[in-house]
Amino acid sequence: MSRKWIVLGANLIKLTHFRTHMLTEIYVDVDDFCKAKMPLIAKALHHCGLYKKLHPSQLTLAELMTILIYYHLSPYKNFKAYYTRHVLTDLRRDFPDLVSYDRFVALIPRTLIALMLYLAYRCSRSIRTGLYYIDSTSLAACHPKRAHQHRTLKGFASWGKTSTGWFFGLKVHLVINHLGQLMQVRITEGRAHDAQANVLFSLTKDLVGWVFGDKGYLLNLEKQAFLEREGQLIWAAKTRKPKQAVDWPVAAKRWARKRSLIETVIGQSKAVCDLEHSRHRSATNAFVNVYASLVAYSFYERKPTASINMGDRLLKAAEPSWVLAA
Repeated sequence: MSRKWIVLGANLIKLTHFRTHMLTEIYVDVDDFCKAKMPLIAKALHHCGLYKKLHPSQLTLAELMTILIYYHLSPYKNFKAYYTRHVLTDLRRDFPDLVSYDRFVALIPRTLIALMLYLAYRCSRSIRTGLYYIDSTSLAACHPKRAHQHRTLKGFASWGKTSTGWFFGLKVHLVINHLGQLMQVRITEGRAHDAQANVLFSLTKDLVGWVFGDKGYLLNLEKQAFLEREGQLIWAAKTRKPKQAVDWPVAAKRWARKRSLIETVIGQSKAVCDLEHSRHRSATNAFVNVYASLVAYSFYERKPTASINMGDRLLKAAEPSWVLAA
């Protein structure tokens, strides 16, 4: 046997071991969360009319969530091919009580509330470093020329505009730390502005430190007064400095130059974790895809990071959150 085939076989064994380890890590964490929050999840599902007692031979909620999350870390870009060619064959030993593809699709809606709660739980476990970056990205529901006949996300999607042009769909607002970890995530309709006061406050209310954004987060006096009343202070670098503002430390300029980190995170979420595609046939399954993709990114080991010297950070614990437009 040639050396080339030996090296190829060794790499294949390492890849298989890595994927098995990742699948086990996801399932253990998801299962612990479901066991702790099952009364709350069951009550919410019952209120929505989606909760029915599963037969013991069928998949549990943790197994459903694990299969959906693991899909976004797999090389497959088509869920039906992923389930029929990979899950039903290669993962049969890990999930002995698998159901047919049609039955699995019918069970997907009951994972939406659990995935929303689990994403918030994963974000709460991220490290509070004091240096954060904020941005938003578009999730197109369909091609703009077909917006007039789009029905899947009717009532949720709307027209919006980004730096690359108009789109019809949703918007994902997110805050990350300088280690590339998700801190907060909000999903709004496409026409929601980046500097919308209630969205901005919900994203930064639990953060203490510096939050850097682009020019889209410039605020008028009314929104700034609202956030100041709620304990936040929003200030942009290229506007007139308010009287109550303090001088920015020299290191803040270096931190602001790292704002492109969040663009890399968004790119990886879309390219690697399949955050955006326009092939949904159900609004519920579309939101399940978004939340499962963001959860999958939280498990992604090769997150982009910014090299920042934390020793020169002139920050006190009593200071409010800041948003600096780079």
